[in-house]
Amino acid sequence: MTVENLKAENDQLKTVGPSSRPPSSTSQSSGLGSLGISSPRQSVSSFVSVHLTDVFQSPTTTLQKDESLVRVLVRIPNQHLFKDVKQLEFFIGTVKISGRTDWFALDSAVIQAFKEYLAVVDPSSSLALSQDSIYSYSLSHLKRVLGAQPPETPPVRLYSKGSSCISVTLKGLKEKCVDVLVFETLIPKPMMQHYISLLLKHRRLILSGPSGTGKTYLTSRLAEYLVERSAREVTPAITTTFNMHRQSCKDLQLYLANLANQIDRESSTAEIPLVVILDDVHDATSLSELVNGALTCKYHKCPYIIGTTNQPVKMTPNHGLHLSFRMVMFSNNVEPANGFLVRYLHRKLMEAEDPRSMKNEDLLRVLDWVPRLWYHLHTFLEKHCTSDFLIGPCFFLSCPVTVEEFRTWFIDLWNHSIIPYLQEGAKDGIKVHGQKSVWEDPVEWVRGSLPWPSAQQDQAKLFHLPPPSTGPGSPSQPGDDRPHKETPPSSVESDPLMAMLLKLQEAANYIESPEKETDPRLPPL
Repeated sequence: MTVENLKAENDQLKTVGPSSRPPSSTSQSSGLGSLGISSPRQSVSSFVSVHLTDVFQSPTTTLQKDESLVRVLVRIPNQHLFKDVKQLEFFIGTVKISGRTDWFALDSAVIQAFKEYLAVVDPSSSLALSQDSIYSYSLSHLKRVLGAQPPETPPVRLYSKGSSCISVTLKGLKEKCVDVLVFETLIPKPMMQHYISLLLKHRRLILSGPSGTGKTYLTSRLAEYLVERSAREVTPAITTTFNMHRQSCKDLQLYLANLANQIDRESSTAEIPLVVILDDVHDATSLSELVNGALTCKYHKCPYIIGTTNQPVKMTPNHGLHLSFRMVMFSNNVEPANGFLVRYLHRKLMEAEDPRSMKNEDLLRVLDWVPRLWYHLHTFLEKHCTSDFLIGPCFFLSCPVTVEEFRTWFIDLWNHSIIPYLQEGAKDGIKVHGQKSVWEDPVEWVRGSLPWPSAQQDQAKLFHLPPPSTGPGSPSQPGDDRPHKETPPSSVESDPLMAMLLKLQEAANYIESPEKETDPRLPPL
């Protein structure tokens, strides 16, 4: 890389504002980055009202004598490794079947139901799913592959035999696609393809970002994909998980050294794990050195290693130039985290299978408000807390989809979960940075924007967040006197030019995208 190129890159970085993003990272209009300037109701209410008729057939829909309504579900394959997946079927709408319905008409109806579902759940098309994502669907015991010769038995005869739904299968590994994985995780397809590409090429990956952004969940899904791709027999030993919060680096070092010996002795493949998961890594730099030192076998014979960390990765010269892991940075400001909550709430509303809820303006207003609340809390934490103390979308996934249940749920969540969390974060922030900005009690914004009817009477039920005090006996932060270890600035941090060169090198070293793909999560500059 020439000096002129470096200078041009540096000038470009100086002119790019904090909200600027590469084209591929443009989030949906209701994403976290835009909630401060526009109402996300445009993304929920307008799309819901436009596409409601096609997605749902209301219970009062007039049916002809020989017509029946059939539920349409997307079916996710069973998980072989991680049995914690609670939902394998997702309701996407209903279609009509009559004696006049042939297979081609049913094809069109199923495709339309899927398209209208996507219009509600993913109005900005961030997931990059389409009707081409459908591989087949099943009615009763017959499987209909789109584009293939249709079955001889007409659909109405299968339905009359007691089939209660149509089960849709999306394209997956067998079709050399990731559409089913994208649908399940609600992570945009270009990003999912990029993560898999990094793993297949480099075999070592760390997901770095705030707690609650779905890193551990994504890790389990990626491990499932790798095992399925390998076609190896699924045994308990095919994956190994180390929780680095509960297990020591010494334990990991001994395990990897023994594993390297097994690989060098060419032991049976069944005894060697295909994937090693390292959850809750504290220091990615030390981890890279540990893995490089202990896992001395040939690189292509090593297992895939996927780690997660909530800690921001500190740059050092050795780390930037020689880190063996590829890094994926999760941030609340960009996809997939910032669009996930909106898509998840849209899906949850659909899962209720209640057309009246879809038309309930009060409920839509409530669900629109949740991402705005998240954005407000995220902004508060950025102002008053340390950089690693943020709040992920998973905080709000238990959100109910009825107004009365939401009201009770939110008051409890605010008083007993959010306020204590903000309190702890603000206290840590003032210890490390002092008073960074003028204190604003976040409850004031919340009280002024509560979205449900007659919310004024509930304002007094929401707890205040007093400014943190660094005094040892402060009543507003009981029982939390944990010492904070400050990290002295490294020589790199004190030399801006060296830091810039290393980060540019890191960007080229970490991010090796597939063709026609750009990773929006370059290391922060």
